[in-house]
Amino acid sequence: MTSPAPGGGAPGRADAASTPPPPARLRLWVALVVLAVAAGALWAYRSGTSGVEAAPGAGAPECAALLEELPASLGVLGRVPQGAAGVAVWEGPGGREVVLRCGAQVLGPTTKECVPVGPDPESSVDWVVDARSDRAVRFLTYGREPAVEVTVRFGDAGAAGASSATAQLVDLAGPVGAVRQTRTCL
Repeated sequence: MTSPAPGGGAPGRADAASTPPPPARLRLWVALVVLAVAAGALWAYRSGTSGVEAAPGAGAPECAALLEELPASLGVLGRVPQGAAGVAVWEGPGGREVVLRCGAQVLGPTTKECVPVGPDPESSVDWVVDARSDRAVRFLTYGREPAVEVTVRFGDAGAAGASSATAQLVDLAGPVGAVRQTRTCL
């Protein structure tokens, strides 16, 4: 006498749940999973989640307010969405890019070059030239809390880009100028 199969099915028959799907159905599921992963990777790449990390103080309410006021473009550079708090990025042709990170480390007294930049003297922002290379310049606000860091990458522009790096800061003067000022450059 044969006993019934576990689960109450007929003796000798495999349970329907343990039967592997037909090869065509399996290939379809694998293709859908691969497509979903590829679409997610493409979305992450195109949406600007390129690894720009938030600054340590990016959670400050002033950073959230600043990001809401930033322009959609800086000259020919267009703003691209970012996932990190306090981060804004503008990209353009030839590898040119501007990266803003709010909540950076506040600078104390320094001997580095300090440059006031704005559309006029009354609305200018004091920026310290924090680092410079043949491909980029990094600026850090002086006397503002939280501090704002802006990196201007020139891409193919080289030296011509370096000479005009502060031009990108002019359009940022209004929003960045709203961040509380505690000191000015001498």
